[in-house]
Amino acid sequence: MTLTRRRLLRWGVGLGATAGIGLAGRSLLLPPRPSTLLAPLPDLATRLFDALDADEKAEACVDYDHPLRQYHNRGVDTGGIWAFKVSRHARSILVDLVHAGLSPKGRQRLPSQFFLDWPGVHVARLLICGDPRHPPYQVLVTGPHLNLRLGGRNREGVAFGGPQVYGDQRGNGKPGLPGNIYRYQLERAHEVFASLTPAERKASRRDKAPVQTDIALRGRDGVFDGIPVADLSARSRGLARGLAAAILENYADEDVAYAWDCIEHNGGVDALFLAEYDQDHQGGRRAGQGPSQIFRLEGPAAVLYFRGEPHLHAFLNVAMDGDAPLSVGELVAMNPTALDAAGVKALFEVIMLEQTGADLAHYPAVGVAGRLRAGPIRTGDLYTLENWRDRLAVVEVKGANLADPMRAELRSRGSAVQLRRTYRIATVRYVADELADEVLGTVESDETGAMLRDVAIAHLTERGFPSHG
Repeated sequence: MTLTRRRLLRWGVGLGATAGIGLAGRSLLLPPRPSTLLAPLPDLATRLFDALDADEKAEACVDYDHPLRQYHNRGVDTGGIWAFKVSRHARSILVDLVHAGLSPKGRQRLPSQFFLDWPGVHVARLLICGDPRHPPYQVLVTGPHLNLRLGGRNREGVAFGGPQVYGDQRGNGKPGLPGNIYRYQLERAHEVFASLTPAERKASRRDKAPVQTDIALRGRDGVFDGIPVADLSARSRGLARGLAAAILENYADEDVAYAWDCIEHNGGVDALFLAEYDQDHQGGRRAGQGPSQIFRLEGPAAVLYFRGEPHLHAFLNVAMDGDAPLSVGELVAMNPTALDAAGVKALFEVIMLEQTGADLAHYPAVGVAGRLRAGPIRTGDLYTLENWRDRLAVVEVKGANLADPMRAELRSRGSAVQLRRTYRIATVRYVADELADEVLGTVESDETGAMLRDVAIAHLTERGFPSHG
């Protein structure tokens, strides 16, 4: 079964209901508690690796350069083994490992996120990239609102080993995110924006936020939303630095120190741009004249992105060199031209058409996870390019029953809709399962194919990137 966001939300309700079954039943589901004294993280990672049996290792462990090391999640797991499937002893080590990778403040916050509050690591997956006995290695603990990387900077010089993701459901849909564990970060941001002059506030505000997962580093030639922190008053600059510190403070001291080294190497917080957004990338409530719940601090080698609509999904990505982004796995092909979100959508549709021989193709814009840079593209880059680890689907729809978007696509090609013809449409399972009527039409039959990322890798490896306009 594909773990969709909708299923996760239903699961969260079910977990809450399960709490009422009694202490005996609940105790079976509760994770181990952390040790009073935590061993050093490298020692815990080695002990965890040694505690897994052969079958568990086969499911949980991959090579250090596996493309999953680059992947950061969008509310679902990134792969590996469900933590509840390993032994109680291994889970005890995993809980200690998670706490060792956090600061004392982080240990009070992250394990108390909505989905983790009492089931803990049982709703997460464990993935170990490399062998902790012979570094480099990285341990990933992933699940709803969580992509926690443990093991420190990676071989490529990226802080934390890659993007970190955190979030909390509390305050869902409510102004100010009442009760949210990370509300303090929103309050810090509001202090920064309140300190700006009217002209600065106007310059910092943008209409619609970028896709939440668009956190790829743009490098020295990047163009950033908002206003340069360097142009602000001394008070505002200090508040901006305090905001960045409040975001980083949940992680282990050593990891945070390296993240600050990266930021300072690239000009410090003054080299970042500060932006807030009137509306989320998926629509919904507008901030208007009130304070926004979506903000972004970004520069050549750092992105701190707080998306507080309708609840919190937050992302941070910090590196020493923004022009040498994390890119792992096998070389696929050379991309001649950088692609924005629209270009990525078009690329996926070309691939789906050519691989299936369908008449039409539709990839949802909300499924695009940012941009694709020019230059060498590796398997990890394609893993991170689409949001939901989705599978290819091909559906059949009669011409008379096509939805407006498919009719518009035919018109754009100069083709009239043939009412009696059955059209084959290549798409992804998310669209076929949840958006078919409004996007595709009345589906008469459908079939499921391989994962889109695998199809894209195979296609581009064989044929390379199409020329771009």
